[in-house]
Amino acid sequence: MKKLSFILLFISVFASASVAKRAYALGECGLSCCLAGAAGGGVALAENFGVSLVYENAWMETIREGTGEVSPDDAIARNRQTGMSYKVPLNMRMQKVSLVGAYPVNERLTLLASVPYVINDMEMRNMNAMSMVMDMRMETVSGLGDATLLGLYTLYADAPVRPAHRLTVGLGLKTPTGRSEERTASGSLVHAMMQTGSGSWDPVFMVNYMRGLYPLVLQATLFYQMTTEGVNGYEFGDRFTYDLSAKYQAADYINVGVELNGIHAAKDIDHDGAFSVAAATSMADNPEYTGLTSIFVSPVVQAKLPGTGGSAEFKYQLPLYQDVNGFQQVVDWRALATVTWVF
Repeated sequence: MKKLSFILLFISVFASASVAKRAYALGECGLSCCLAGAAGGGVALAENFGVSLVYENAWMETIREGTGEVSPDDAIARNRQTGMSYKVPLNMRMQKVSLVGAYPVNERLTLLASVPYVINDMEMRNMNAMSMVMDMRMETVSGLGDATLLGLYTLYADAPVRPAHRLTVGLGLKTPTGRSEERTASGSLVHAMMQTGSGSWDPVFMVNYMRGLYPLVLQATLFYQMTTEGVNGYEFGDRFTYDLSAKYQAADYINVGVELNGIHAAKDIDHDGAFSVAAATSMADNPEYTGLTSIFVSPVVQAKLPGTGGSAEFKYQLPLYQDVNGFQQVVDWRALATVTWVF
């Protein structure tokens, strides 16, 4: 029965991935928001198998140059060439629902699979060659994204239940199940970051350390995505993230906590120049305007449904520090809601 449930779960995950159609935005968080949280949380601790549904809602409005904030009009004025048009994003809402499945092969090894569904909305401002300004809303892009597989191995735990020390390592692969050459109704390529997928096979690595000082639990998670060139010639920058969390059992079924989340992303490379043709006329199509370092603070609340394997978590992320290459629109806030059931 255990094996049958696992097979059905993974069939559903990969069936969804195989029909991926339109959009997958890497965003300022990427894979780590979903996978790192799952690896250090309840779904990865299931005895038979576990399922999580993770909803992310990120609002992006602020434009930064380095660590400073600039207005959309300032960004246009400082990038637009005389006699040419130029576009900058006014705001963007990135929503993602990720299905995460976990299956423990044995006491030490657990397999995780994740498939995201993404909904992106963006408003743009364009100043044309005659210096006339027009704001526009882009067509919503949505669809299933790249599937990721991750194996978690417990190197050390001083107790099988409620350990004081636990060290877990992870090795996985982001697969190119999403489309990477999606086009708009006019025939132009959708922004590289909003394609269905990267078109590349990306190894991912993770380390998680847990220190139990019950009722206080401390965790540190490191996550690294080594990106490669996609079939469309575009290569996203490597991504390194870290999550430091402290959670306290405030009541029988309630935990509260706080996290510090950091990310460093390298610059993208457009090897074939297919996505950079509009770089001189669009802020979002310039690979030089990619790569950043960000730090977030995140209050967290967790609740367990008594007498069941069900639990829920809500996390709200606010930026403490953001440093970008060139001009980039960054995350103003991100909310994550997770529902988990373990069997």
